[in-house]
Amino acid sequence: MDRTQEASPLPPLQQEDLVVSHLPVARSLAARYSGRGVEADDLRQAAHMGLVKAARRYDPAEGEFLSYAVPMAKGEIRHCFRELARCARPQGADDELLEQMGEPDPGFDRAEARVVVAEATGDLHETDLMILRLRFVDGLSQAEIGERIGATQAQVSRALARIIRRMRVAVAA
Repeated sequence: MDRTQEASPLPPLQQEDLVVSHLPVARSLAARYSGRGVEADDLRQAAHMGLVKAARRYDPAEGEFLSYAVPMAKGEIRHCFRELARCARPQGADDELLEQMGEPDPGFDRAEARVVVAEATGDLHETDLMILRLRFVDGLSQAEIGERIGATQAQVSRALARIIRRMRVAVAA
């Protein structure tokens, strides 16, 4: 029997306490995905369901609850989006096979990353966006970026640190 089918060694009351105490985490996860075509209530419900499933299967000997519960809640949220996509187009044989195998959609993580990056860079100035593009898309060194924009390597380094810090704050919000 694999871990996903095992019952939690925790009594039901402790499982319930885990779920209740981590509801703010589930709400936060659901909020990250809001405005993308699935109702906010459905996203919250999916995240809560992920917490419940995680609590039922959680073994404290395996590590921290959040390290198990967050991926479980995200999986339930992603399931909402897959269901939405399935309603929008007929399900083909390949989709059925992937679903039976339990394989995640390989394009989903990439699409999710694009959305997160787009949100994190939405408020950046044009120069900051150019620095990011030159560094992470074009693969230029900090010195090469400095030559292109008329700055020193140290200035580019500080700019990148500031930009990434802003992006982290935006993603965490």
